[in-house]
Amino acid sequence: PSGSLRTAAAQMCVLTLLAAAAGSTARCEPTACGQAPAASASCPLAASSATSDVGPQPTVQPSNLYFFNAAGVPVTISYVAKDGSETTRARLAPGLRRLLPSLSGEVWRVRALRPDHPLDQQLLLEHRVGIVQIKDCDCPQPEFVDCQKPPFRRPPGTPNDPVAFENHAGAPLDLFYWNGTCEEMISWDAVGGVQPAQRKPIQSTHGHTFRARSAASRHLLMQHTLADLVIRPCDDETRRAAVRAASPRAIALRRATADLEQEQE
Repeated sequence: PSGSLRTAAAQMCVLTLLAAAAGSTARCEPTACGQAPAASASCPLAASSATSDVGPQPTVQPSNLYFFNAAGVPVTISYVAKDGSETTRARLAPGLRRLLPSLSGEVWRVRALRPDHPLDQQLLLEHRVGIVQIKDCDCPQPEFVDCQKPPFRRPPGTPNDPVAFENHAGAPLDLFYWNGTCEEMISWDAVGGVQPAQRKPIQSTHGHTFRARSAASRHLLMQHTLADLVIRPCDDETRRAAVRAASPRAIALRRATADLEQEQE
C-alpha cells in the first residue's frame, strides 16, 4: 500500500509539473515582444471599479506619465481617487503630449471632451500605475548580443522615470537594457537572477527599452519600453477625426497655439 501511495504521489507531482509547464507561456500584447501594437486595439467599454491605492509607502519612487493624444478630439485626463471620484488634472488637444507626475497605485482615466456631442465623456483610456509583471510571452527570439560593458552609472541630473519589475515567469531571469544594438545587464546585483515573485526596481529614463531573459538559457521572455500612453480613437467617427488631426499642418498649428498660450501665462 505504501508503494502505491508513493507511486500515486509521484504521478500527481508529474501531472502538476506538466500543468505548470503547459501554462508557463502567457498571452501578451504584441508590444511585449517588441512588435507594433495591434491596429485594432480595443478601448474600454466602461470604467472599471479600479481606484487609486497608493498606500503609506509607494512601491517605486514618484515618476512621470506621458500622455499622447492620437484620438483626434480634445480629451480630459483625470485622477481617480480612492472613493472612485474623478478629478481633471489636464486637458489635451489632438496631436499634443503632456507629462503628469504620478505614484505607483494611482489610477488615471482619459475621456473625450466633445460638448453637446453624443460621445462627450466617452472613456478612451484607463491606466493603473504600477509594477511591470514579467511573463513568458512566447516571443520570437532575437539574437542575444552582450554589450560587454561595466555596470552603467547614471550621470547626475538625468531625468528619473523609475520602474519596478516583478518576476511572474516561474524561473530565475536576468534584466537587460537594450540600446537597439546590444544588451547590457542591469540586474547584475541579483546573484543567480531575479527569482520568481521577486521585484527589481530600476532607475530609468523615459524611452528606455528593457528585455527579460531566462537566467539559464538567455531565452527572451518579454520586452518592455517606457513609452507614452497613447490615447486612441474608439469609434469610426473619432478615427476619421484622428486622421485629420494627424496632418502636419494641423499639428503645427496646435503646437504654435500651445506655445503662444504658454508665453501669455
